[in-house]
Amino acid sequence: MRRTAVLLAVLLTAGCSGAPPDGTDGDLTDDWRMPSSPAPFRPATGQCHEMLAATAALDDYRPVDCAELHVSETFHVGTAADADVVPAAGTAGARAAFKECSEQAAGFLGGPWRTARVAVQVVWPTKAGWSGGARWFRCDVTTADLDGQSRTSRTGSLAGELAGPSPLKLGCFNPTVDGETVTTMRPVPCDERHRAEFAGLWKAPEITYAALESGTERSAAGCRGVIAKFTKLPDDSDMQYRTGWISYNPTRTEWLSGERRVRCFVYFAKRTFTRSLKGAGPSVLPVD
Repeated sequence: MRRTAVLLAVLLTAGCSGAPPDGTDGDLTDDWRMPSSPAPFRPATGQCHEMLAATAALDDYRPVDCAELHVSETFHVGTAADADVVPAAGTAGARAAFKECSEQAAGFLGGPWRTARVAVQVVWPTKAGWSGGARWFRCDVTTADLDGQSRTSRTGSLAGELAGPSPLKLGCFNPTVDGETVTTMRPVPCDERHRAEFAGLWKAPEITYAALESGTERSAAGCRGVIAKFTKLPDDSDMQYRTGWISYNPTRTEWLSGERRVRCFVYFAKRTFTRSLKGAGPSVLPVD
């Protein structure tokens, strides 16, 4: 027993004294890497969502497979400029984000989104997420009515949807009109009887949204010019006697974000066609 105790004392003494092993400094605390701060959540592209709102909270982030029924699809995630608060509608930050989303949408869809029954929406982090360091904005695309208000569910990705023939592309329609208000625009093939056809986009001037909504004369003149080019008619005072017109303005949110393109349709109250009016000319569309 005495010999064992002496040996243990020697071992303990050897372990607590002397120089540290080669390559070490004997300090157990100075070489540990400090843990990094957790990065703020950032959504991913190529994800589809059952709901679409102006802001997205981490707790509500539940993407679904795009093959399943969904309302919107994230095709791009941008980085916003640093600021104290989430950019409000109409601010430079909000307009820059919408412009980036709109430009990215054309590449994703394979064509200009304004010429189809789709809408582009910017989705921001919540106030809590922004305060936590999130500086992203989501670019989502969704199928929508011409007024841009009603979102519809679908299955399948919209990637490349507008690169070729698509039922979402604006073509010919049979409108329902109540007085001076268009209540519905039912799409039909252009070789079937119809009374309206998409002619193109008119870029509205920098005016207030209220002025755009109330200025029918301005919209009429703008769309008649678009229709004249589409149908190969003279853009003169006789245009009002050749065709009618229907226009769809951007939504108020889109307008505040910088969107100025108005959708223009050639329209007839009574006359019907079973062909496209593109390039139709004066013989098909005489002064009435």
